[in-house]
Order: sequence, then structure tokens, then C-alpha cells
Amino acid sequence: MIKLNGDIMRGLYIHIPFCKHICAYCDFPKRIALNENQIDEYIDYICKDIDNYKKYLSSVKTIYIGGGTPNFLSDYNLEKLLKKISSLDLSPIEYTIECNPEFISLNQIKLFKKYGISRVSLGVESFINSDLIFLNRHHTYEDVLSAINLLKENDIKNINIDLIFAHPNDSIKKVKECLNKFFNLDLPHLSYYNMILEEKTVFSNLEKKGKLKLLDNDTEASMYELIIDEMKKHGYHHYETSNFAKPGFESLHNQVYWDSKEYIGIGAGASGYLDNIRYTNDSRLKYYYENKKTSESISDDEKKKEYFLLGFRKIDGVSIKEYLKRFKSDPLNDFNFKKLIDENLICIDNDKIKLTQKGVMLANEVFMEFV
Repeated sequence: MIKLNGDIMRGLYIHIPFCKHICAYCDFPKRIALNENQIDEYIDYICKDIDNYKKYLSSVKTIYIGGGTPNFLSDYNLEKLLKKISSLDLSPIEYTIECNPEFISLNQIKLFKKYGISRVSLGVESFINSDLIFLNRHHTYEDVLSAINLLKENDIKNINIDLIFAHPNDSIKKVKECLNKFFNLDLPHLSYYNMILEEKTVFSNLEKKGKLKLLDNDTEASMYELIIDEMKKHGYHHYETSNFAKPGFESLHNQVYWDSKEYIGIGAGASGYLDNIRYTNDSRLKYYYENKKTSESISDDEKKKEYFLLGFRKIDGVSIKEYLKRFKSDPLNDFNFKKLIDENLICIDNDKIKLTQKGVMLANEVFMEFV
């Protein structure tokens, strides 16, 4: 686990699966609620399930409420959940909630501030209205501006924007337009993900039927290079393959994952990693309520692989000293990095083993060596 001022640090993730609409590309555990009673029942269960992790909670330093669409909850259910979390007296150093722009309201923001939420991550995906329709998003660029203004006016300034590039309707011109609109917002963090067709999504089914075609690899690479270059020019730290931040605004919760640290996962479809066990709760509500989950013990060899599989996502690389301390062995003996070094995909820079510029562009090829 991460240590902060001598204390063990874990992350707490809480999953809210409910959405008003299902996006065409999304493969996260999600559902359209049958009625408000179903949401009431879920929040009641979540509040009880939190108590099952009491022995781990004292070391929680980051909280992340994700989805789904957490701010699709009614103010009543949102406050019920936040009040429960507040009763744990965790004093997190970072407390994030994911939100859709069209549902942001002054009442929600008052609840965020009342219960200590310090960071809001907005699922924007594009600033171009025609592309939002294509992606089956139900907000507009104007909704995004309104949501951000409302957050800033109420002193919530640690805001992340999620965007997607290389979707079938995308172009270099559109990426430039989205970047310029982002820079005009003066926000501290951007997560810019490339489109991946996941199984059992609308886009995946359309692609299989020949009704949808992704952009070619060269175009996608050009978009990625453009994003990296422009973000750096505007003073953002490219600290993870898809994430950019003003100094001091890097996501601490996600760092828990990338550093292969422990985290508690609560909610239908949520995953956790505790006591060398990785578990995933059943995504079906009925079975989640029956405590159905899959779990597996992680061996030392698997931990070592994951240290690099996840750690190589960090642009600054992974620490040899930390590896030695954690595993009591030398990574240069445990792994043969010669192929990746010879192909100029990784390099050794003092204490760090990290991706080269070429490796950043071809990160998936590096990751596959540790799968």
C-alpha cells in the first residue's frame, strides 16, 4: 500500500450503475433503473455493504464514486450515500464523484460541498454536438459550459473532463477543436481516451455487421501525438497514457491502481483488491445482494507482472527501488527487458524503467509483454 506520512493508504471505489440512457460505446456495469424503488433498494444495500469492510476503512485516503451516472441519483439518495460515507470519518485527501453535465444542479453541488467532495469528473466525451448525438450522449456543449460555470461559481475547481478521440466520426480537425475548447475552460485535468470497441456494446455490434468502421491506426496515432504535444504546450503534465494534469492536480485515486496498491470496491460490478485477493462483485443486482462475486488469489509472480503492466501506464515510469523493496528481488533479474529496449519501447533512466516516446505511442505492445 502507498504510505502517506507513515500511514497506509488505500482507495475506496463505490459503483453506481444507474443511467438514464446507455451510451453506444460503454461496457461498464450499468443499467436503466426500473423505477425509483430499485435505486432506493440499491443505495440502502450499498450503505450496509460498506460496513462489511470496516477493518480496511481506516486506511482509506481516496474515495471515488463512479458509474454509471452517480449524479443521476435523486438528491435524497445522493445525500443518503454521502451521509453514510461521511459517518466513516475517513478524512480523504481526494474525494471524486463522476457526473454527467446535464444532471448537475445547485442542490447537488451543495451536497458535494457539505460532505467534502473535492473533485468532480465530468463525462463530456466531445465538445461537438453532432458527435455527442452519434455517441448517444444526451447533453450538449452548452450543458457542459453551464455545469462547469456552476461548479466554479460554487468553489469546486478541481474538475476533470473525459473526452474520446478516434471514434468513427472523429478527425484531426475535430480533435483540434475539442482541445481549443478545453483550453478555453481553464481546467486542471483532462482524460482523453481513444475509442476501443468493447464486446456487447452498440458500436461493437454495428462493427460486426459492417455498419461501422473505426479510424485507421495511423490517423489514431496522429491524433494522439497532437493531443500530447498540445497539452504539453499548454503546461499540462502528461503523467499517464491517457491523463494530463496541471502540476498538483494528478488523480491520486487512479494512482492507487497504477501503483498496484490495495483498494476496496463496493457496488454491483465493482472490483477490489485486498489481502492478495482480487474480487469482482456480480453486476446483476439480485446476485450482488446475495454477495455473489468472483475472486482469485494473486501470486507473487502475478504481482510482479502487474507492477509493470499497470506501472508502465505512468509516463514517469516505475521505480526499481520500490520494486526491490516490495518484492525483495531485482526486476532486471526477474524480467528480460532486452527485446523492449532493443525495439526502443522502454528505457532505463536512473531508478526508473519507463516507456520511450515510441513506447508511449505503442504502449499496448509493451503491456502485452506482461499479460
